[in-house]
Amino acid sequence: MKAEVVELPLFPLNVVLFPGQTLPLHIFEPRYRAMIQRCIEEDAPFGVLLAQDDDDGPHTIGTAARITQVERLADGRMNILTVGTERFELRNVRLSEDQYLIGDVVAYPFKNDQEPPEQLQSDVAKLLRQYLKLLANFSGVEFKMRQFPEDATALAVFAAIAMQLPLEDKQELLSTERVADILSLEADILEDELFTLSLMSAAVRPPEIDSNFLFSVN
Repeated sequence: MKAEVVELPLFPLNVVLFPGQTLPLHIFEPRYRAMIQRCIEEDAPFGVLLAQDDDDGPHTIGTAARITQVERLADGRMNILTVGTERFELRNVRLSEDQYLIGDVVAYPFKNDQEPPEQLQSDVAKLLRQYLKLLANFSGVEFKMRQFPEDATALAVFAAIAMQLPLEDKQELLSTERVADILSLEADILEDELFTLSLMSAAVRPPEIDSNFLFSVN
């Protein structure tokens, strides 16, 4: 069955948005004011894509965002709150009359045709809990998360949102088609991150004083 192609206004940003993730935005450029106004009037989503530094244009895998709150400022700027809904793949792109990008996109759903092993899900949940606790310790924030999502897709997305990673790593997770492959990547990343955080934690820990070696600081 051929995938349905739909038209979507695009917002390339220095961010990777996942389904279910909230994203606040300050809209100030005239072209994006026009785009967001159109989305508000039509109750339509727009596409968020990670921008690239070169002339290759944005990445081709992104997430549709729906506007949930709008604050209009006196000079025409807007503060909006959005939430990611579903992934898409960009096929073609062109400029609108208002100079923002419009893309022809198709849905890019998470593929779960091969149920991830329960052990893999358990490993990711365990590693993620350790990772978040270490991050909380560094920031001085109390960690209160008691239960992670039990659904494999929800767990994969939650982990991708929760991890503090370079944007290109986030984009790789967003672009990976199968849930089992996303979880496998996350397990590897979490092991590496935990190793790094453990080294950092050891480096900032005060040295132990040997009680048999006492000296005066004067």
